Amino acid sequence: MDKRDNHVYRTIVVSNHVWTAQNMDFNIGSDSAIASWCYNNDPQNCEKYGRLYTWDAAQKVCPEGWHLPTSEDWTELLADYACDEELLDDGTWAYDCVGNMLKSTATWNEDIEKTNALGFSITGSGAIFDKTSIALGEVAFFWSATDTLSLYALATLIQTDEEIVLLGATNKDYGLSVRCVKGDKE
Repeated sequence: MDKRDNHVYRTIVVSNHVWTAQNMDFNIGSDSAIASWCYNNDPQNCEKYGRLYTWDAAQKVCPEGWHLPTSEDWTELLADYACDEELLDDGTWAYDCVGNMLKSTATWNEDIEKTNALGFSITGSGAIFDKTSIALGEVAFFWSATDTLSLYALATLIQTDEEIVLLGATNKDYGLSVRCVKGDKE
C-alpha cells in the first residue's frame, strides 16, 4: 500500500527483486517540470493503465522503501527471460522472446499471443510525446532511473506486435509509465 494515497498495488518477485505488478498511479502534481497525466486526460485511463510521468516526475513517484528501476534492474529482468539479446546500431538493446511473457492478457489492441507468464501484467498504456497521447493499446514505455544525457534517460519499450523488448534512450519530457522495485537502488 502506498501510504501517500492508500492505493494498493499488486507485487511480484521476479529476477530476485520485488516489483510492482501494476503501473504507478500516484498524482504528484503537474507543474511545468514535474508532470504526470492520464492518457487523453481521462481519469478512467489512469485507473486502468496508471499515470504517465516525465522522467523528473518518475524520480519522485515510487513510495518510501521502493525505487525507480535502474537500467541494470530492467536489464537483469529482461536478460533472465530473453532467448537472445542484441545491441542494435543505434545503441538500443533488444531482448527477444520476453515481450509476450510480460504482457497482460488484456488491454492490447491486436489479437496477439500475450501469456503474462511471469505475472508482470504490462498493459498497453501508450505514452505522451510532445504533449500528445499516442498508441494506447499498442505500446508500453517504462522509465528507468538511469540518466544518459541531459535530455535523455533510458526507457524500456514493449510493442503490440513484438516479442522483443527494447531498452534505449528516450526524451525526458515524454510521459511514460513507471514500475517500482522494492529497496534502495544498488
